[in-house]
Amino acid sequence: MRERYSTELAIVSGIIIAVVAIAFALVQSPEIYQPEKTMVSIAQGIPHPVEGMEKCNSCHGIKGMYPYPPGHLGWSNQSCVKCHAH
Repeated sequence: MRERYSTELAIVSGIIIAVVAIAFALVQSPEIYQPEKTMVSIAQGIPHPVEGMEKCNSCHGIKGMYPYPPGHLGWSNQSCVKCHAH
């Protein structure tokens, strides 16, 4: 009886962990989850020319001159221009 309960508990726990991990990935990744109307209306435009400054993380990294919010950690440079119009 205990072995069966332990097995069922492990399976249910694994499913819950997988669902939470997938939900977190969807919320954190702009390439996967893009409610465009919300993001575009909230995101500010890029106030400088992008040409020659394609590596956003060089100035806007966590320790950069103009740091981005912690929620942007791990996003690619290409995702910046998807939400922030230029």
